[in-house]
Amino acid sequence: MSGNLLELRNITKSYGSKVALNNVNLSLEPGKIIGILGPNGSGKTTMFKTIMHIIRQQAGTIKICGEDVSYQTRKYISFMPDREYLYKSMSVMGAAKYYQEMFNDFDDNKFNELTKKLQIDTTADVEKLSKGNKEKLVLALTLSRKVPIYLLDEPLGSLDPVIKHEMLTVIKQCVTKDNVIIISTHLIKDIQEILEQVVFLKNGEIVVNNLSSEIIKSGKSIEDYYLEVFTNV
Repeated sequence: MSGNLLELRNITKSYGSKVALNNVNLSLEPGKIIGILGPNGSGKTTMFKTIMHIIRQQAGTIKICGEDVSYQTRKYISFMPDREYLYKSMSVMGAAKYYQEMFNDFDDNKFNELTKKLQIDTTADVEKLSKGNKEKLVLALTLSRKVPIYLLDEPLGSLDPVIKHEMLTVIKQCVTKDNVIIISTHLIKDIQEILEQVVFLKNGEIVVNNLSSEIIKSGKSIEDYYLEVFTNV
């Protein structure tokens, strides 16, 4: 797939007097893992919700795979929100069946492959899973859909280093020339190793949009550059 999968033009969104996104412009091509990075309250989740058409921007336009954003363009996106949403009464396989019924692009074989890689007990009930295994399950469900755009909102949370490593390995294996994986987070150190492009959001504005390789060429890690931008160290 060629061309931009996602285009945001002059996107502005406010909640009362608080500006969440201010004239945001962003174009993203397939074949990369991209980090939307910024502190809490910088506009990351609002950006994702406008892309998902959960909330509507007050100005600007969004195109998803060449189409104006709408309820219909959600078919191009697999979204992992930053909150629990699976019913506790579900089993792991019940959750997979739920996704299969909800999304005709859900790939059972991919799900089975990912549960093995992530060492998820498919015979367990969701409520019996640890926090880390719940996060791994949601990631497996999200990445088992065959879509061009994956939005992962704060996927790592406060998980232990082993689980973070397992999830990052799987995310890296799932990017192809035909899709883009977009991750929002403020946990830069945890995720910098897999990012190929970074977008820094500060007070609802994009202040950096650069390839990770260009930043590293300057002799800085992504985390060092992030700290420089956000704390003026």
